[in-house]
Amino acid sequence: MLKGLGDIGQLMKMQKEMKNIQKTIQKTKISGESSDGSVKAVVNGEFSLLDISIDEALVKAGDVKKVEKMVYSAINDAVNKARDFSAEEMKKMAGGMDLGSMFK
Repeated sequence: MLKGLGDIGQLMKMQKEMKNIQKTIQKTKISGESSDGSVKAVVNGEFSLLDISIDEALVKAGDVKKVEKMVYSAINDAVNKARDFSAEEMKKMAGGMDLGSMFK
């Protein structure tokens, strides 16, 4: 009658591991940059933008379209890295199964 309790214990262990992974993902800061390095962005594992910096020379050049392009590029780079990081963390809990498609 109590044979199923082992399964419950395993589920509770997995739930605890999942919470720890979620905390790790939330706290992790991931940096990305534009192709020329003039813009840098930092996001957390939940894809929230935490910081952005733009090289003064890029701003002084006065090319708004280029600044916009570099900002998009830096943020997308950081978000893609965060997505990959989150997928790797989830894979650890899943015993190596690829769960990356859940984050795309």
